[in-house]
Amino acid sequence: MIDATEYDPLSKDVKLDQDAWFRKFRASCPVHHHRMPESELARQNASYLVASPTHEFWSVLTYEDAVRVLQDNEGFSSLQGPGPERMAQMSAEGMLLTADEPAHRRQRRIASKAFLPRTVTQRVPTVQRTMDDLWDGVAARGRCDLMWDIAFPLTVTMITDFYGVGSDRIDDIARWGAASIALMGGDEEQLEAGNQATMELFALMQEHIAARRAAHSRDGDLPDDVLSAMITARDEETGTGFSDEEILHAAHQFLTAGFETTATAIGNGVYRLITNPGERAKLEADWALLENACEEILRYDAPVEGTFRTTTRPQTVHGVDIPEAAKVRVVYASANRDGAKFPDPDEFRIDRPVRELRSHLAFATGPHACLGSALARAELRVALKTIFKRLPGLDLDPENPPTRSPALTVCGFINLPVTWNPTAVRPRLWDGDATP
Repeated sequence: MIDATEYDPLSKDVKLDQDAWFRKFRASCPVHHHRMPESELARQNASYLVASPTHEFWSVLTYEDAVRVLQDNEGFSSLQGPGPERMAQMSAEGMLLTADEPAHRRQRRIASKAFLPRTVTQRVPTVQRTMDDLWDGVAARGRCDLMWDIAFPLTVTMITDFYGVGSDRIDDIARWGAASIALMGGDEEQLEAGNQATMELFALMQEHIAARRAAHSRDGDLPDDVLSAMITARDEETGTGFSDEEILHAAHQFLTAGFETTATAIGNGVYRLITNPGERAKLEADWALLENACEEILRYDAPVEGTFRTTTRPQTVHGVDIPEAAKVRVVYASANRDGAKFPDPDEFRIDRPVRELRSHLAFATGPHACLGSALARAELRVALKTIFKRLPGLDLDPENPPTRSPALTVCGFINLPVTWNPTAVRPRLWDGDATP
């Protein structure tokens, strides 16, 4: 029997060996109770985003229990935010990620019209062109940090495209995204930077919202992007659309979610394929395995380690009593390695059946399943195919080891230095005349 008090979910050392901890706890302590240290309580108290500090939380580690919590929107609320903090509500109903039913159902029906399959399909050429451009920019160097030179610039470009705010704002979007993420776990300086980033994003988006609403009222043509869809979409049941305030909060959520999650998945995928040469060889010999490979990457290293809910009444999960108003952490990274659901869960194998793999929880499940999962999957597929087709000798940089993120909610890398032979770089995968 292991000592549950030895496990500290906030510890950087634990993050370096989290899968071993998860494996032990799924067997002997599938619902883990953690008390916050004084340092974390002080950080939460100092943040204007936090309504009240969280003194303790429970981590749900098995697949079955995780699915139960995620699908029970009445018993496990999202209003207090997806992190360990009890977030101050920006509106009475919350917005998408921080909303409960019935408000969430209405918001989701409207927002889903911005993520139709054709919207994603139309943007695949942009993803491919951006990936080729990014690699062209570093190809002659023979080395780069894959996260900051490739993965993050790709996701920022796609967010900018979805907003339809113009490519000249890419640097601003990148800065706002980084500041918004740092905001959640940051010190006073990071809090101020994050607040400033949010206000600047809102100012830009409000300008575009006003211009498009005016054009729409004149029956003018609007760009075919997420922002236009959020402005024009209506909920058939209530006959309502999004207010400007709702669009602003949705845009901020799409930025913080899309900026890091997909980039993290790309980094995880490159790392796993490099460090598992047999699986890499399978993929390079048969690109029909690409979809399988992407799903296995998402299962094996869920880019979001987990998310939080708040109990609306006393709950019992796996025999553990959890009080009302408690923060509960659903650990995707553990659930996706649960042997009761996935055979040989700690083996990275890209030829697992897609039907089996698609049940992973990297994008959650239930009412709050990720709206942008189709776009994230498309970006991941294009990114991996471009990277491993254009740079056949890609390897980890032996002089600069990768750095993992210490953040509680992230499962991936801050830095991922890679090297290749500049003379072996292959041509672009898209010539600009046809869909890749």
